[in-house]
Amino acid sequence: MFGAGALCAPALLAQHACLLEIDLLLCRPELSDVRMNRMAGAARGALATLIFVATIGGLVTVPVTAQSPIDVYELADYRLTTEVFERFVQANGRIVDITQHDTSFTYAPLFTKDIALSGDAVAEAAGLVARLANHAGLAAALEAAKMTPREYSKFAITLIVAHLAHGFLKAGVLPRVPSGAPTINVEFVKTHESDVTAALAYLGIRN
Repeated sequence: MFGAGALCAPALLAQHACLLEIDLLLCRPELSDVRMNRMAGAARGALATLIFVATIGGLVTVPVTAQSPIDVYELADYRLTTEVFERFVQANGRIVDITQHDTSFTYAPLFTKDIALSGDAVAEAAGLVARLANHAGLAAALEAAKMTPREYSKFAITLIVAHLAHGFLKAGVLPRVPSGAPTINVEFVKTHESDVTAALAYLGIRN
């Protein structure tokens, strides 16, 4: 499935062992009502994505070219920064205006609140890149903000997942996040929490 960069057996075992530990940590009797069960399930999905990306991202470094599709290694190495966040917010102003007035987004919105829980961040990022690049108005909005569809998509997906993980950490539903990029990105969200929350709410993604 992963070709030349396939995971070795020890790495897979470590990943599954870590996910099992998370399940045990999340199985708290006092949180057994339906709402908390759903929160725990969502937390497992979000953290599983973070762990999966962090685990295989640490195994091998793969050069990325402008033409190559986004892969898990590229997402694993991605760090949120203030400079890109400012351009992201700038692009969102025009993007939201376009999507609100283009009926093609009525039943297929650019973002949904469940985007971080899909379990496949790579597919979400790749799909977002394609939609942005193939829509003249959205592509122009990104160009005006000095962003490419690829950079915007990586930033958006990473920000959404990190924001979700930060919320679960605050609520005590998640015990921790993996070291490396996930920890750095969650810390970014913590530092800029109000601005991040406002930016995602503007896109229709609310807590």
